[in-house]
Amino acid sequence: KDEATGKVELVFNAVEQQYGFVPNILKAIANCPDLLATFAPFWGGIYTSPVISARDRAIAALATARTHNCNYCVSHMSASAMKAGLTGVEIAATTLDNCDALPNEREKLIVEYATTLTKDTNGVTDDLRARLKDQFNDAELVNLTLVIGLYNLTGRFLRSLNIEVEDVFQAQALVADVLRQ
Repeated sequence: KDEATGKVELVFNAVEQQYGFVPNILKAIANCPDLLATFAPFWGGIYTSPVISARDRAIAALATARTHNCNYCVSHMSASAMKAGLTGVEIAATTLDNCDALPNEREKLIVEYATTLTKDTNGVTDDLRARLKDQFNDAELVNLTLVIGLYNLTGRFLRSLNIEVEDVFQAQALVADVLRQ
């Protein structure tokens, strides 16, 4: 981070100002400055779009991350989910096996959609599409699909390059483990 110049420095400064640190995923992408300069605003646009709520976005991202076992994504999105108002029980319910603990059918459907799309891009059946269209308008469905797609991309990127979770999240995980005991 201290050696960043040009486009990378601009992105790092903006991200650090907003989040207080530069995530390791962005440090890795910074090896290709032009891609970082394109990726960061794209990711930010999807992540902050007002079309779906922060809660719905967090549920979709967590369900996606849990489906492909991306610890980095789960760590980051659990923190975002808490900011969006999810409880620990609801965060734990972002898997297909546990989603009955979520308070409504819409949120359960988000988990089903994220899990299905992550496991098999051809797995979205006409029945699932019809149930989605009953709960979401076209703009919401597009945004939800982009969130799921983005977290599939980032999860695969992170896992294939074995990018570590930042120390701040590892410390939070240790505290959470101690509190659970």
